[in-house]
Amino acid sequence: MKSDSNIEFLYGDKIAADKLVQSGMKELEKSLFSEFKTNADDEANARKHVDSLYHSLFENRANDNAADAVRALRQMHESNLKKKVADPELYPEKERIFTGSIAATKTPPFNYQWTWHAETGGASVSASADSASGKMRFNAYSNSKHYSKASVRAALGIFFRPVTETGILRLTSRPSFNYSWWDYCTLASAHTDGFTGMYVGRYNQNGGFDRTIVDQKRSIWSDSSWWAGGSGSGSNSGFPLSAQFGVDRSHWYALWIWCGGNISAEGFHTFHGSGSGAVMSVAVPSITWQLF
Repeated sequence: MKSDSNIEFLYGDKIAADKLVQSGMKELEKSLFSEFKTNADDEANARKHVDSLYHSLFENRANDNAADAVRALRQMHESNLKKKVADPELYPEKERIFTGSIAATKTPPFNYQWTWHAETGGASVSASADSASGKMRFNAYSNSKHYSKASVRAALGIFFRPVTETGILRLTSRPSFNYSWWDYCTLASAHTDGFTGMYVGRYNQNGGFDRTIVDQKRSIWSDSSWWAGGSGSGSNSGFPLSAQFGVDRSHWYALWIWCGGNISAEGFHTFHGSGSGAVMSVAVPSITWQLF
């Protein structure tokens, strides 16, 4: 993303190309996919035994009231599948340079944008991030018919390289957000969670990804249930995020604000079932760094 920012001279270098940053994020994606697959495989093995138990307990014992209750929960879940949350207000801030320690605030357009998601069992999931507007969002819904699982991430980032040989970097931001979640269930497990936070990747001089410096996830909601579940929604006009870490001039850094979530549910059957969802919209007015 091209920017006419007046703070870029502080980096003492050109902003790294987007393709280099995205290549580095592939390492994160590999880790996320591996974690997702391991969890999904473990849950699939456990469900083989749970499904057998469900069949013994419920499917051979007809009960119209129980079946009606499960159908009602399924309808509640499916009525939420097109749920949207409004974009939060993005209150404009001014880019500025601080005296004393070297510091700056970067406003949209940011340098980078990134999204990722994984799903199994026919879960519905989507994510978007727009570096020009400073906004990102995600939606994740479980499948009503059978077990499904999904994970999703979205991020907005900027380039940084210190002008000093070494230093301590303090990174702050105050994103605003709106969110909605639910996990309706009876005698079947369901889960939903959502977070916002910071991710920092370090790169070497030739553009290769070196390692993760910060992997921060601040929980906004998290709920797991098997009996009745619940739902919720909320907003925040300026959620404080911060991280502090060492930097050096032999590397450059991608500084990200990100959000994400995870959902899983069993689907709805005759006498038991569950459904879950997660929706979040985030606005990032600025990203501030301070070099000591």
